[in-house]
Amino acid sequence: MSAKPLINVARDFMSTEKLTMAEQVAAKTREAGPDHDPSSMALPLALYRAVTAFGRVAVDELAPVDLSMSQFNVLTVLKRADGPITMGALADSISVRQASLTSVVDTLTKAGFVTRKMNPRDRRSVVVAISKKGDQFMTEFLPGHYDFLERLFAGINPRHRQQLLARLNELIDCLENYPSGQRTS
Repeated sequence: MSAKPLINVARDFMSTEKLTMAEQVAAKTREAGPDHDPSSMALPLALYRAVTAFGRVAVDELAPVDLSMSQFNVLTVLKRADGPITMGALADSISVRQASLTSVVDTLTKAGFVTRKMNPRDRRSVVVAISKKGDQFMTEFLPGHYDFLERLFAGINPRHRQQLLARLNELIDCLENYPSGQRTS
């Protein structure tokens, strides 16, 4: 590789270094042509960064109680449920594949936080419920968790939080309704 392309790479990096992520993506998108909306390119990156940042903060909150985000999500769904739910319904509730959920439920079962048994309506499936120990843990943990979330999002105006939530629900609907196999290259 010649020195000139390396100089161009360094110059490109230096010129975009002070731009926001959205501005960098917009600049690169313009290179692809006028038919591409820069916000469509920047959105996945912004979402990934937000989820990653939230994950780092959540790990810090959950580490003292030795729970992962997935385990905590399962417990919150089961705490709200009216009774045992199928693994499929649980997987849908936390937006994961059922196969990914099995090890999470195994760990929570071993810890005594959930119970698992054959589905009395369909012996081919399993139902999961929060145990007495899991329910007690969540009853004690959730008030502090709610306080944590209030402090975490205190920098966002409550009206803006509601707007963000509405836009995220739109995004979820858009993604969940996108037909699989529709990607073109």
